[in-house]
Amino acid sequence: MTAVPVRPAVSVIPLRDGPAGPEVFVQHRQPTMDFAAGAVVFPGGRCDPGDVAKGAALAVSDAILVDHVHRWRHLPVAQDRQADARTLLATGLRELAEETGLVADPELLLPWDRWVTPEGPPKRFDVSFYVLPVPHASARQPAHLTSEAVDSRWEAVADLLAAGRDGRVRLMTPTRVILQELLDLGTVAAVTRLRPVITGVRDDRPGSRPRVTDVVPGG
Repeated sequence: MTAVPVRPAVSVIPLRDGPAGPEVFVQHRQPTMDFAAGAVVFPGGRCDPGDVAKGAALAVSDAILVDHVHRWRHLPVAQDRQADARTLLATGLRELAEETGLVADPELLLPWDRWVTPEGPPKRFDVSFYVLPVPHASARQPAHLTSEAVDSRWEAVADLLAAGRDGRVRLMTPTRVILQELLDLGTVAAVTRLRPVITGVRDDRPGSRPRVTDVVPGG
């Protein structure tokens, strides 16, 4: 049996504070899609060859790049650590713009998590997740643009988790675990302060999150 290739991908989690806790901008996938059909997902998609050149041209400060290289240090290396960090950023920015119309500042994307699709599905992805704070007052807001989803909108994290438990929406394990972690942290400020260790190790045990803080040596 031929092994299913694992493709690098990026997902961006637009996040804001709401009256009932954190809110995220999510997509409700078309039921006919060949991957994650009918699931609630964050905007994103696989890395394209052109993202390498786009990443190399991104205007990113040295301090941000050093932080991202450190945070993604447990990911496999495709080129070198700096080039890989730039490529991931470029992918996230491109997918976000294509799927939601939101053109984001690359320095506002915060490395958050990494999950690899387990063996079995016909498509597998190595997904790097970013958090992107998008306050209510921001002039730039995401919108529903992608044809891969029947709808895209801001939703309260607590409501999404409740809908997942009740079977009203489909939440894949990475989405559910990330949503629960965001809810447990409670606010955008708490999320951005955490800077969690990103290992790529599948761990959804009760009590395993929120994760411990990651700190750049000397930072």
